Amino acid sequence: MTNIKLQIPEELEKYRADIEKTVVPYIKIETTKAETKLYNSKFGGYPYLPADLEHPLDSYGNPMLLLAQINYEEMPHLDNMPTKGMLQFFITATSDKDDVYGVDFEEPTNQENFRVVYHEEVISDESRLVTDFSYLEAMNYDYNLFPVPEERSLEFKLDYEPVSTADYRFEYVFDEESNLSDDYDLIDIYVDELDVDGHKVGGYAYFTQDDPRGYNDNLKEYEVLLLQIDTDGEAEIMFGDSGIANFFIKPSDLKELNFKNVMYTWDCC
Repeated sequence: MTNIKLQIPEELEKYRADIEKTVVPYIKIETTKAETKLYNSKFGGYPYLPADLEHPLDSYGNPMLLLAQINYEEMPHLDNMPTKGMLQFFITATSDKDDVYGVDFEEPTNQENFRVVYHEEVISDESRLVTDFSYLEAMNYDYNLFPVPEERSLEFKLDYEPVSTADYRFEYVFDEESNLSDDYDLIDIYVDELDVDGHKVGGYAYFTQDDPRGYNDNLKEYEVLLLQIDTDGEAEIMFGDSGIANFFIKPSDLKELNFKNVMYTWDCC
């Protein structure tokens, strides 16, 4: 909860108290086409990889591609998020029809074909990092089929948002008398004026279909949004047909910096 006062459409003004109690901070991410260092935050491109570590491999034995990496020292701080270190998100580039973009919809925490890697310390001395990625080029991956075909540098901004209509918790915000969740005209106004999609860390996730946590009680503990990557025409980023990808973690695992138990999902129109 926060004391941020939202700009709310007149039609939703009577729901202000209910809406404002859901407001939380999040980090808005903007992409730019600019050269990055190996230890910078980015979408796509070559990963930060200390020379003494192996490149993450998928279930086919092939090196995965970097989807994103967040250097926490470059990002405004959010409560409960690390203040330092690097968090990386890898996904397979050799998917078949059952694990497109590395996801396992039946077991969304199965990291066989995606991987979340945390480095507590970030090395800026490139002599101690892998700089020769010819082994990736030798794989002849079709980057046009990868969600992030070209490297993009990231810019971060702290902002605030109310619960999104796509988040499964939206229906629990309003009491039965208000019936906002049953008024489709008001929902459309809420979507247009208050929902926040785009790339982000923290806050509420957005989906093109449904929040899978809403119909699986075992997934409701994955409350924290580690990263959301949305379709971005300018950056040529896309999951499927105008899709969006989300990575979630349990608060207890985040506190322990345990990123082996992360939920990953994506959906599209």
